[in-house]
Amino acid sequence: MIKAYNRILIWLSKSTGFDFSYFALNGLWVGLRQLISIITGLVVSITFARLTSQELYGNYQYIISIMSIIAIITLPGLNTSIIQATARGFDGGYKKSVRKSFLWSLVGIPALFIIGAYYYINNNTGLGSGFMVSSIFFPFLYAPKMWDSLFQGKSYFKLSTIYASIQSLVHTLAMITVIYLFSDSLIAIVLVFFFISLLFNAVFYLKSVKYINNQREDSQAISYGYFLTKIRILATIAAEIDKVVIGIFLGPASLAIYAIGVTLAYKFFEFTKNLLVIASPKIARTNTVSNKKYLQLFFFFLFVAMILFFILPTIVTVLYSDKYKESILLSQLVILFLPFYVLNTLYKTHFMLFLRNRKILFLEAIIYPVLKILLTVPLLVFFKIEGLALLYGLQYPLNMLILYVINYSEKRKVKKPPVMEKQ
Repeated sequence: MIKAYNRILIWLSKSTGFDFSYFALNGLWVGLRQLISIITGLVVSITFARLTSQELYGNYQYIISIMSIIAIITLPGLNTSIIQATARGFDGGYKKSVRKSFLWSLVGIPALFIIGAYYYINNNTGLGSGFMVSSIFFPFLYAPKMWDSLFQGKSYFKLSTIYASIQSLVHTLAMITVIYLFSDSLIAIVLVFFFISLLFNAVFYLKSVKYINNQREDSQAISYGYFLTKIRILATIAAEIDKVVIGIFLGPASLAIYAIGVTLAYKFFEFTKNLLVIASPKIARTNTVSNKKYLQLFFFFLFVAMILFFILPTIVTVLYSDKYKESILLSQLVILFLPFYVLNTLYKTHFMLFLRNRKILFLEAIIYPVLKILLTVPLLVFFKIEGLALLYGLQYPLNMLILYVINYSEKRKVKKPPVMEKQ
C-alpha cells in the first residue's frame, strides 16, 4: 500500500509539475503547526475579548505595534538570509547572525524605556509601565528566535513544529491564566507574555546550536541580511502605522475593534503563508513557480475567500460576542484579498530567495510603504477604520503589481539594443 501511495505521488508530481512527494512529507507538519498556532492565537484573542475591556486590549495591541516597529533594529533580514544560506549547506553564519541581532537589539532598551517614561509622566501609568517592562525583555525576543529560520532552511519542519507548538500551548495556558486572574492589569499580562517568549526562545536557541553541521559561511549572507533589513524599514513602519495611528487618534477601544477584525482575517492568511514556507528552500535552489501555477492558485483561493466572506459574521459573533460586531465588516474587507496574498507571497519569495535582485527589492520596499504611510491618516479621517482595513488588503495586489512592473522595466533595459551613432 505504501508503494502504491508513493507511485501516486510520483505520478502527480510528473503530471502537474509540483513536487508532491516533498509536500506530502513536510506539509503535514507545517499544517499541524499552523493549526495549533491559529487555535491558540484565537483562544488568546477570545479570552482578551471576553474577559478584559476594549481599552485594555487596545493598549496591549498598541504596545505590541510600537515594539514591532522598534524591532527593525534587531536586523530581521538576517532571518531570510539564514534560510537561504542553510538551505545551500552554509551553517557557519548562524551564530554570528544571532549575535549581531542581539547586540543591535540592546538599543531597544532605552528606546522603549523613554516611551514608557513619556506615558507615565503624562498620567497614563498602564501604558507607561507596560513599555518599561517590555524594554527589559526586548533583546531576548528576536535574536534567539532565529532558531526557527535555521530549521526552515534545513527543512526540519517536524522539529520546528514540535518546538513552536510546545511554545504556543504553554504561552496560551499562561496568558489565559493571567488574563483570568488579572483581567484589569495590563502590566501583569505584558509581563507574562514577554517572560514566556524569553524562556522558550533562549532554550530553543541553545538546542538549535546542536544542529549546526559545518562552519562553512556564505560570504554574502550577513551583507544580504543587512540589505534586507534596510529595505524593510519603511515596510515595518507601514505594517504597524495603522494600529499606531488608530491608538493615538481614536483611542484603545477603536484599536481593539480594528485589531480583532484584521487579525481574524489574517489568521487565514498566516495559515496559507506557512504552508508556502515549505517551498522556500526549493525556491532558494531553483525557480519553480510558473504563470500557470499562479493562475491555478489564484482561482482556488478566490473560491476559499468567498466562502469565508459569508461565514465571517457568524464566526465573529460566536467567538467574540456582540461587543465586537463592528469588527465583522473589517474582516470581510480583508479576507477578499486572500488570493492576492498567496500570489504576492510566492512572487516575492522568488525575488528574495532565487533572483536576489537587490534593486528590484529595494524599489518595491519603498513604493508601497511610502504610499501607505501617506494615505493612513487621510483614510482614517474620511473613512474611519474601514478605510484602513481596505488599505490593509490592497497592499498585496499592489505589492505584486509593483514587483512585476519594476522587473518588466529592468528586463526591457537589458534587451534594448544599443543605439548606433550615425557616421
